[in-house]
Parts: sequence; structure tokens; C-alpha cells
Amino acid sequence: MDAAAGPFVLARHDLARGRPDRVLAALNNVTGSELESEEFWTLRASALYDLGDAKAAVEAAQEGLERDPGNFELLDVLALARLACGRKREARKTVDSALLLYPDSAVLHAHRALILARCAERPFRLTSYKQARRAAEEALRLDPECEAALRAQAHIAALAGDRNADAYAAELLASDPENQYAHVISGAARANRGDVRPALDHFLEAARLDPSDPHLAWLGRHSRVLQSRFAAPLLFMERLTRGHVRIGWIGVIIVARLAHQTVLSAAAFIFWAYMWAAHIYIERRTGKAPK
Repeated sequence: MDAAAGPFVLARHDLARGRPDRVLAALNNVTGSELESEEFWTLRASALYDLGDAKAAVEAAQEGLERDPGNFELLDVLALARLACGRKREARKTVDSALLLYPDSAVLHAHRALILARCAERPFRLTSYKQARRAAEEALRLDPECEAALRAQAHIAALAGDRNADAYAAELLASDPENQYAHVISGAARANRGDVRPALDHFLEAARLDPSDPHLAWLGRHSRVLQSRFAAPLLFMERLTRGHVRIGWIGVIIVARLAHQTVLSAAAFIFWAYMWAAHIYIERRTGKAPK
């Protein structure tokens, strides 16, 4: 890229190359009226989201939308950033509003599928991904080669434990073996089956391909702990119950005691004690509670 090119040109180039850090560096050279342009805030919001700073990305996207309320990229990144912040209802409202303006956008339908998948996740309740699947199918109908739609289809299949999840992930990897998102989806498909070690191998490869991603970098630093046999059973149970297994297991202990099953009650209590021990071990070694 020509060094004489303007900061917006450089920033766009670096964003396409997966270098959000350089995008922000380029935007530091923007001055005057360009600071008020939607282009500045679009690039800034996208870079912050790619760097994992979802809260700052939301703020930047909102600043940009004050200047251009119908901007496609800003609406899209705002929806994704709100989802990353855990604000699922706001994310869904944002993407639905965007689709009123751009009903034929395969990318928006694909991102709506991801948002609906997250909205469907509720602990101790039957999870249905029907709405998310329909949104992904609509995205693929609009554009069968849309990468975001293919990723959404594979991601939802992995979450749902669909038998086609591995095939979808393999298809993504075959088309681009250096795509970190394909490795993340492959890892998720295996993790949902309880295959912790091969799942982490995929996550580690994703971290190698994109060391700037803070979540993948964390997995890379703590892979040995997460791959240990001591941690594996707890991680699998936490995954199945979305982080509520230790609390829910108290019910198992109570039922066993009420049934006067001494051996079963003792075994249930021992396993409950193990889960707490493993939880504390993982949290102390990695700095994060397992979930």
C-alpha cells in the first residue's frame, strides 16, 4: 500500500487484512472535519469490534449512526457488538431494524441467525435453534456463497449438536484452511460432543492464525490446564448445563438422600466436591471461571 495514501484508504486496507490495530493507528492521523464523517466512525467501530473491545465498538457505532442513521456497516457492527456485550435483545432489535432497510442482505440475515442462536440459549430449558436455522437458510438463499452465511450455518449446527456440524466445518476449512473462524467452529462442534482435546487443538490453531484475538490468545496460554484429564469432565458438564451444573447437582444429592440411597448419595456428594475443586483449580490457574 502506498504510504502517501490517505488515512481512510490505509485503514480500509488494514481492516481487510485483519489488522485492526493498524486501523486505529491510521485513524489517529485523521484531523478536522473528517473526524465527523461516518467513514471515520465506521472504520473505528469495526476495528474496535475486531480487537474484542465490544463496549467501545458500540459507542463508536452509535456515534457514527448519529451522523448517518441508515449506514449499513454501522448497523451491522452495532448489532454484533451488542451481542458480544451480552445485550441480546438490543442486538436483535438492531439487526431487525437494519433488515427493514436492507431486506436482501445475506450478511445481515447471517448475523441475525447468530443473534437468534444466542437468544435461544437458556439454562435448564429446551433450546430450539429453528429460528436461527431459518435465518441462516434465508441468508444462503440470497447468496449461496456468502462466507458469513456459511459460517452461521456451521456455527448453529455446532451449537445444536447437528450431525452435519463436522461436515459444515470441514467445508469451511477445505475452502480456507487458514481461516481462524473455521477452526473455531470445528472446535465448537467437537467441544459439544465432549471431545475436549481435539476441540482445543482447533482453538489453538485459530489462536496461531489470529494472535490478536484476546479470547483465542487466552485459550493458547492456558491450553495445558484446559486439556488436563482433571478439568475435562467439569468442562463438559459446564458446557452441557451452560455453567449451572454445580448448583443443579445439589438437587441430585437431595433426591438421593430422600430416596435413602446411601451409596448413591455419597457418590453424588463426592462428584459435587470434585466439581468445586476442579472449578477452583481452573479459575486459579487461568484467571477465569470455567463455563
